[in-house]
Amino acid sequence: MAFALLALTVWHTHGPTAWEQPIITVAKRAPLPLHDFWIAMFDAIPFTLITLALVFAAAARGRTSLAVSGLTGCLVAVVSAEMVFKPLVGRVRLHSVGLQHHVVNLGGPMFPSAHVTAAAAWATFAWLILDRRSRLRPFLVALPLVIGWAVIAKQMHYPADVLGGLIIGPTAVYFTVGVVRAAAHWSERPDAVLDLEPTPDDRVKTLV
Repeated sequence: MAFALLALTVWHTHGPTAWEQPIITVAKRAPLPLHDFWIAMFDAIPFTLITLALVFAAAARGRTSLAVSGLTGCLVAVVSAEMVFKPLVGRVRLHSVGLQHHVVNLGGPMFPSAHVTAAAAWATFAWLILDRRSRLRPFLVALPLVIGWAVIAKQMHYPADVLGGLIIGPTAVYFTVGVVRAAAHWSERPDAVLDLEPTPDDRVKTLV
């Protein structure tokens, strides 16, 4: 619901909204060190490699179901961001150039940020693998925020694009993991037909 409302506020917009502008200004003045490195971590190939590392980590712990569902969730998050929501929302950055003010499109669709979506999905997957007392969990919470700040400072995205990625990434992972767990739980139940078939004692009680 929150994602849908956010998408409606930036539907086919071409510039930052009023609430985004102060954040953009601060991010430009206070960029993170090595922001190019943080962004590059969640380009297509590095993201694939570090996600596969999580798959192997989960499988090594005997959590094959989580390995498969977590990988699926990460892929669903990124693919839906790039192939579904970006074309659907159609938020692009436009800029006027030349004396006749020709409008040019700077890059592709912006909402939601695929880098932030990937980082949030990956962090959620890692969160589910780690033990509850792990000291790495605060890092996993901070990671998508760092990527979001970096893409704003580099003028790749606006804050709403980052917020959209922060929503859709974890949602996709939790959804796929939940579906797989529910399916596994359902498969472990006794056959419904056998449960419904009356026993001899039930037949006797019915006749009486």
